[in-house]
Amino acid sequence: MLTQVQFSLGRHLVMACLVAGTMSVLVVKSGQRDFGDVQAQVEGAAIKTNLGGLRTAFAIDYLAHQVAASHSAGSIQPMAGQQTNPFLLLHRMPSNYAGEMRAADVASLPSGSWLFDSTCPCIAYRPLYPEWLSSPSGNGVLWFDVVGAPGPLQLSPREAYVWKGEALT
Repeated sequence: MLTQVQFSLGRHLVMACLVAGTMSVLVVKSGQRDFGDVQAQVEGAAIKTNLGGLRTAFAIDYLAHQVAASHSAGSIQPMAGQQTNPFLLLHRMPSNYAGEMRAADVASLPSGSWLFDSTCPCIAYRPLYPEWLSSPSGNGVLWFDVVGAPGPLQLSPREAYVWKGEALT
């Protein structure tokens, strides 16, 4: 009788362990999916923040030149030698700015990094998690052209980029 009780307890213990193991796997998988969502949201927010900072740098640079020109000449003059690399206009260089590179070398750009190409002129970003990026070309790199002279320079996306279902402009 005692062995039958031990066998029954052993079988219940095995079943309980299997259920607990299955639940643990489900919890871990769910947590990984949620963590991936958080990573995607953080990277998307960082991309938008960096683009906003670069666009603001262009606007401030333009206004500073206009104020300086109006004080020295008495009228607003077109800007000569406008800085097309928005990263050089920032007070502090981002730690993930890889520097000036040619667009053809984008394959060597580390994931999570920005570059500037003076021949375009344009900037590019290679995402840490490219699976969240979709674009008409399927390219895993975001490209923005520097456009807009005369006036403040702008960053114009080359494609309609979508990050985790949200447009990046």
